Amino acid sequence: MGKGFKRVSLFGSEELFRPTRPDVVETEDTITEVVENRPTGKNYRTLHLTPEEIDLLLDAIQVAKYPDRPRPKPPLEKHDRLDALRNKLQGPRD
Repeated sequence: MGKGFKRVSLFGSEELFRPTRPDVVETEDTITEVVENRPTGKNYRTLHLTPEEIDLLLDAIQVAKYPDRPRPKPPLEKHDRLDALRNKLQGPRD
């Protein structure tokens, strides 16, 4: 058999195995108990959306997911439909 494979040590590979979070040192001010922030009462509503409203909502979500993509301003009619959908989703103001 001839010469085998020569291993080379990789410098910087220890960086791959370093902890991603620094060690936390607890002090008197450290909060250790679980904090629950649940609403006291249920606040559910049922909304009935038309297929056009669902399409408009899906399109708005897609635009929100990729805000850096250049897009033309929506036509005034679509802008008005988005306002109407927002008002419908927000519900009555108390």
